[in-house]
Amino acid sequence: MPQTKIRQSREESRQRIIDAAEDLIRERSYAALTVDEVMAQAGIGRTLFYRHFDDLGDLLLRAGRDAMDELFAAQEMLAERRERYSAESLREALAAAVGAYRRHGPILRAVAEAASDDDRIAAGQENIRRRFDEIVALALQDAKAPVDDYGETARALNLLNENYLRDAFGSAPRVSEKVAVRTLTEIWQAVFRP
Repeated sequence: MPQTKIRQSREESRQRIIDAAEDLIRERSYAALTVDEVMAQAGIGRTLFYRHFDDLGDLLLRAGRDAMDELFAAQEMLAERRERYSAESLREALAAAVGAYRRHGPILRAVAEAASDDDRIAAGQENIRRRFDEIVALALQDAKAPVDDYGETARALNLLNENYLRDAFGSAPRVSEKVAVRTLTEIWQAVFRP
């Protein structure tokens, strides 16, 4: 029983640190974030930070894990339905991605900011992009989309999504979730139409 309480307390303090970082990232850039600030926001002593995380980059990677999982799920939704492409399946996959950005936009913005200075985060971002591009390229091919280069079109669509959604939800929401889904669906449908 005591071991369970210790583990639970450790998980609670880790989550308090992540929550504090998320709150601060909503207000400022990742570059302006400090360990002292995060720990003050969490109400926990600074030394406990290093029991949970190697550095701010490690904290960001762990905080962004849920967001990345949700984005992968959205892409997988598209991959699962690619052989029976429909406008509705495309809209559902895009709605899932928009929802992930609405919930985790500041963290995803911070991950993008950190990637410019942290090779570990940049490599992770590139791997994720490559996987997303492969999924969308296969979906375009299966839908017989009228494009010359499935790979480059997939890359362009994914970069469009990433940048648009980061702009729309990276700080305070700039548009509604409904507007973002409609906007992206219109663009993607125009590309996917055979």
